[in-house]
Amino acid sequence: MARFDRTIPPGGEGRITLELKTIEDQGQIVKNANVFSNDPKQPELVIGLKGKIWAPVLVTPRHARLNGVVGDTVETVVYLQGQKKEPLMVKLASISIPDKVEVDLTEVEKDQSYELNIRNRVQGDSSYTGKIKLTTNYPERSEIQIKIHGNISPPIEVRPKTLNFGGLSPDRLQMLMDKGIVMRRPVSVILNRGEGLKINKAELEKSLFKVISIRQLGDRRVQLQIEAVLGKLKKGVNVDQLRIYTNQPDGETLRVPIHLEILSAFAEDHGFTRGAP
Repeated sequence: MARFDRTIPPGGEGRITLELKTIEDQGQIVKNANVFSNDPKQPELVIGLKGKIWAPVLVTPRHARLNGVVGDTVETVVYLQGQKKEPLMVKLASISIPDKVEVDLTEVEKDQSYELNIRNRVQGDSSYTGKIKLTTNYPERSEIQIKIHGNISPPIEVRPKTLNFGGLSPDRLQMLMDKGIVMRRPVSVILNRGEGLKINKAELEKSLFKVISIRQLGDRRVQLQIEAVLGKLKKGVNVDQLRIYTNQPDGETLRVPIHLEILSAFAEDHGFTRGAP
């Protein structure tokens, strides 16, 4: 938050007051404030703020991240350390996503430090966010909220999961064909566990699209370039499916739906020409 004198007379002085809300900050902080004015020589200047925030309870890390692969034990630990002479007492108040994580609060050093163990309990691939609420006996920090970010990936995955080429008007489609302009999109296959990823074959179900290239990017990533076969597209939503055959038992066959819409005359008249290259 900033308060400042909006008008400063020639040769005069003005005051800028900056206020920081540090309820969730701790330790060393560095902040900048940009000041803009009509001074022709220096229309912009930066005010730097640097300091150390004392916290009654030191929380490390401040956010819990659960990143891993399906089938692995994915867990993390948050440490809480009292910074006052008075004994610290911490209690678990609530978990916003009990179906996603298990939580244990353990006292490490009596009345002084605690460990918050957080474990993923989702069986399949998933992304989720939530928070854990703790209460303490310190009036300066009677409540502590710890945000949770979970990302559990499959052993092998394809990105994007659905390939969308967007939409074209019939006139735009004809122009692309006349000028020989192609529409291509990349698809990546990523190995999250193991190494030695290989693509044995890739094919399209309806041949509305085709695989232009398969590029090996190390032992754990392969990129495919997919091109629309413009001459085969009809008005409406054109749907095809890319099948990718790999050498991995956890993902021997991967499927990617592909969409490209040729807009109707009504959509053309109303300017709906989404996703043109």
